[in-house]
This record gives sequence, structure tokens and C-alpha cells, in this order.
Amino acid sequence: MAYRMLSLFLLAVALAVFAGAPVVAADDKNTHEGKFVSVAKDGKSFAMTNKEGKEEHSHTLSSDFKCFGTDGKECKLGDLTKNQMIRVTTKEDDKKVATKVEALKDK
Repeated sequence: MAYRMLSLFLLAVALAVFAGAPVVAADDKNTHEGKFVSVAKDGKSFAMTNKEGKEEHSHTLSSDFKCFGTDGKECKLGDLTKNQMIRVTTKEDDKKVATKVEALKDK
């Protein structure tokens, strides 16, 4: 009986891992990490660099944009500090439009 329950449990875990894999892979295509630079004066976009602090570029904010601090709680984009490491999620069809910014903890 215990063997049968263990087998069912392992099968359920395997299915969950394989079913979730395509979702994670799709999200990775729409994310990148770098350093936060600043919010535009109009509050509708922000500038960032790559991880090395070079190659500055900007993203406009989507209508459903969300920003999260290092504690995982929602915050304002203006709460981030210059050179803060961030992960940006963009729209699948437009890499210039950010839907989410997550502040990353220093390693």
C-alpha cells in the first residue's frame, strides 16, 4: 500500500514539473536583468542598463504595470534606487513595454 501511494505521489510531482516547464520557459523569453537608472519625469517609462552597468535603454510602462521591492511587496517604481539590480518582464509582442519590474536582492 505504501509503495502504491509513493508511486502516485512521485507521478503527481513529475506531472507538475513537466506541466509547469513550458510556462517558465515562455516567461524567460520576456525577462532580462540589469541595473535600474531612473524613472522618466512623466512617470511613463524608466531607464536601465545591462548587468554590467552599460548599454542603457528604456522601457515604457504597460497599463497593467506592477513593481515589486526586494521584499516581494508591491511598490512604486520611484522607490527603487539607482544601480539596484532588477528583473524586467516585457510584453511578448513588444520588448520595449514593461509589464513588471522586480527588485533583486544583492547576492
